[in-house]
Amino acid sequence: MYILTDTFNGSLISRHRSARAAVRAQRKHLASIRRRNGENSFLTYSIRHSSGQYIQDEVMDAQFRLDNE
Repeated sequence: MYILTDTFNGSLISRHRSARAAVRAQRKHLASIRRRNGENSFLTYSIRHSSGQYIQDEVMDAQFRLDNE
């Protein structure tokens, strides 16, 4: 299970079965924040595995693959 959190506010946003789904949810959430608060709005996010293992490579790979679709 991959957990998407808003590190700025310290709140859980969602849980996902894959890093790719978590990255897609992060982008969708950021787009809704920008629609509501203006184009220059931002949040800081964290995607981590529920087991606590290091997954930065998985997240970067998912971001790269989504950028190149």
